[in-house]
Amino acid sequence: MNRDEHIKFIESDLSLILRDIVASVNLLGDGLEFYAVNGYILQSLLLQLTGAQEQKMKCICWEIATEDLAYRYTRYYRKWELNECSSLDDKTKVYSDILKAVKVYDPSYKLFVNAADKQAMMQYILVKMNDIFDNTNIARIHAAKYKDFSDIWSNLVEDNILDSGIFKCTDGTKPFDNDSGILWGIYSLLYRTRNRYAHNATSYQMNLPRFYEINDDKYQKYNNVFLFYAELLLIDEMFRKLFDKYQSVVEFA
Repeated sequence: MNRDEHIKFIESDLSLILRDIVASVNLLGDGLEFYAVNGYILQSLLLQLTGAQEQKMKCICWEIATEDLAYRYTRYYRKWELNECSSLDDKTKVYSDILKAVKVYDPSYKLFVNAADKQAMMQYILVKMNDIFDNTNIARIHAAKYKDFSDIWSNLVEDNILDSGIFKCTDGTKPFDNDSGILWGIYSLLYRTRNRYAHNATSYQMNLPRFYEINDDKYQKYNNVFLFYAELLLIDEMFRKLFDKYQSVVEFA
């Protein structure tokens, strides 16, 4: 893949993956033929989104390393520490890398000027999700889950998003007890689900939830694939804006 392909890929909107697949699947209608496969479709969507985002993280690192030889040495030759760029910790490191690269040229730069900017981006993701899923067979079959997603996302507080990172980290044992740590908690569930699907752990695990999960109303509430999709789109939007700024400052440096 040459640099132009890298850049086009980084700048591309992950929501296009959702939009194309949801629109195609909607042609199946709401009959039994769709009920039989819809679970596999939801899994495939999640894996395609997470896989594409992981590749974006690696491409971003490569682009920075192409311009900055010191960064190249630190990130690649000392030791690659970002694994598959699938965990939130790995993605936060990439976020920090690109933000530092921008601040070399524009020390005062902030992705979000104020809390209103954060709220506007979260609202933008909600509108985008509704535009993709409204009046589709996926949303109709999973109506309760989709409504839960809309209600939760509409009430997220802007403090969930950090100025210098991605999401605010909270107590890992009680990730949903703080309104400003909900997105971090959702990602922990997303990451666990991604790993189960990616490594086909479900092939040997019985489809039985743990007792503490059944008894945990917050786990039941936030373990929602639509929340997972929206959070991946939010992360993508943050990185695309940041990379666009990086492109502009490097171009005119």
